[in-house]
Amino acid sequence: MEYVCRVGTPAGEVLERSFQAPDERALRADLEQQGLYLLSIRRGLSLSSLALRRPRVKPALLLIFSQELAALLKAGLPLFQSLDIMLERQRDPVFRRSLTAVRDKVKSGVALSDAIRQEGDLYPPIFGASLVAGERSGNLDSVLRRFAAHLRLSQSLRKKAVSASVYPMVLLAMMIVLILVMLLYVIPQFSAFYADLNAELPLPTRILLGVAGFVRSNFPWIAIGVAALVVSSLYWLLREGAGVAIDGALLRVPYLGRLLRMYATSQLMRTLSTLLACWLPLLNSLEVAAHSIGNRAMGQAIGASTGRIREGASLTTALE
Repeated sequence: MEYVCRVGTPAGEVLERSFQAPDERALRADLEQQGLYLLSIRRGLSLSSLALRRPRVKPALLLIFSQELAALLKAGLPLFQSLDIMLERQRDPVFRRSLTAVRDKVKSGVALSDAIRQEGDLYPPIFGASLVAGERSGNLDSVLRRFAAHLRLSQSLRKKAVSASVYPMVLLAMMIVLILVMLLYVIPQFSAFYADLNAELPLPTRILLGVAGFVRSNFPWIAIGVAALVVSSLYWLLREGAGVAIDGALLRVPYLGRLLRMYATSQLMRTLSTLLACWLPLLNSLEVAAHSIGNRAMGQAIGASTGRIREGASLTTALE
């Protein structure tokens, strides 16, 4: 992602420059290594920044990587040699480029968990947290196997959810196409037919004919307006807090909100159980789980509960 930053140099100069980084945290770390002082930061407007999905390591590849790395470590191979073997087998360009950077950082003495977290949004937060727990406990291979089991279950539930939503989405798309065909071609033909009859039509029929005539005569302008609305919506999504506002609104939608809340709760419970089984402290596990939830509004609320737990409240009381 592109960022436009005002930075201060050790010589006292203030410069405005563009930087490429996976996320803001990785950018701050890079600037600190370069000896630059960050004064202000904003996202640059580029085609990549307007994308709804940023490049990430595919869960299927991460699942295979975790299983194979755990097997190599269990067999007694050193971590650096295991990463070399995994790098030789990797064909995905995004994962291979990231894995090369991770291998080089581990070679220079950086912990594997720190190297993974420096890659930003390429990896889920639970992966870096699991590696921290594995390094602290000395059981990195068993922690990787637990993470692989968690990822396998999450992928299975995601596939079921996608499969269940394909049919309604196809019906919705076909309905939109049919409505456009009716408004642009079919109903205007009836309009000419009714005009030849010289009969007074019912009010609902006149309204429908008027809407069809308006859409057909102004379709180019309507298309331009829809495109402008989509672009402005994408730009608004880049603002901080926009995703939280959208997810919070979705939770208030009848029926859909209840399903989303149940799914986010199941994500929270699965992530918490995995991290706690890896001997990570409750507070750290809760913070990581809050960032792993798909619904950002619920994640923000859960993240805010960690302050009450630090003050001595129980987990049940903090989440109420």
